[in-house]
Amino acid sequence: MRIHQICARMEYGDAVSNHVLQIHTTLEEWNHESRVFAGTMDEFGKSVAFPDKSYQEYMQNKEDVLIYHYSIYTPNIRLFLSSKNRKILIYHNITPPEFFEAYDTGVAGLLRLGRETIKDLMACDIAVGDSEFNKNELIEFGFEPEKTFVLPIFVNYHRLLEKAGGIGEEQKDGTYRIIFVGRIVPNKKIEDLMKAFYYYKTCVNPRSSLVVVGASWLERYDEELRWLEDILDISDAVHLTGRISDEKLASLYASSDLFLSMSEHEGFCVPLVECMAFGIPILAYSSTAVEETLGGSGILFREKAFPMIGDMIELIRERRDLREKIINAEKERLEFFSREKTKARLKQIIEMAMG
Repeated sequence: MRIHQICARMEYGDAVSNHVLQIHTTLEEWNHESRVFAGTMDEFGKSVAFPDKSYQEYMQNKEDVLIYHYSIYTPNIRLFLSSKNRKILIYHNITPPEFFEAYDTGVAGLLRLGRETIKDLMACDIAVGDSEFNKNELIEFGFEPEKTFVLPIFVNYHRLLEKAGGIGEEQKDGTYRIIFVGRIVPNKKIEDLMKAFYYYKTCVNPRSSLVVVGASWLERYDEELRWLEDILDISDAVHLTGRISDEKLASLYASSDLFLSMSEHEGFCVPLVECMAFGIPILAYSSTAVEETLGGSGILFREKAFPMIGDMIELIRERRDLREKIINAEKERLEFFSREKTKARLKQIIEMAMG
């Protein structure tokens, strides 16, 4: 059986791209003929995917299956709408455009159009959210509940664990390292992350550092963050790495003491699962899909009171019994995201799409 996948963009280090490739690998393990198509690609993407227009030769085959990944509006939605394949929609959530309005009206417009266009995608055999949060959004948009399911993202944390090795060049020199991993965009609330860290470093533990890992591409937002660093005088302790290799990310995870998230919109949040695998205590603002992904593990807070957050960080640092309890709960939760369980869910969804 031929199973195709189409996404907006295929690029190195991107969570949706990694999910697409893990599905592709799984389909090939099952001896399906599998291809990946994307609207745009970086150099890595060009090595693993075809331009979306190449999909057109397969559109009329009613026995083929098309898996369409939707995370922002892209013109290749027309391929989905015109295709005669059996269709599976995977919804990765679309960030509310309000987060981007002040920084990039073009991106905000694409996000708004993406949300307005979701209803056009109801012409599918099966709809899937990669979290209950995303599934419920689809149902709110009008998708039939009995044809709407959940398929968690494939998180290949084993690959990162293998790459971790020793701490090496990421040695902390005795500082308490707080880490956050995610794109440097407004919904991630990097500014709140810095403010919470400022309180912790200034009032609680001066021997601490903050590492923020993620691609940066909004110039105005970047300027605001640099200005905040200067105003708070924390530039020497805050490190924004930009996009990095898997090896570097694994090394940073292996040498970090706590994962702190202030994000206000997550459709899934892959780094939470990666932290579970590395045994890093998680402290996170409870928003959107964060609580669901943690599944009772980690520590959640519902108010951004920076002194309270700083005190919670210190409590986790000082109380070994609390830290171990958090890590053990995260290890238990990690089982839910095992590759075998996710593969089983994917197989069920494909079978349902085939009727």
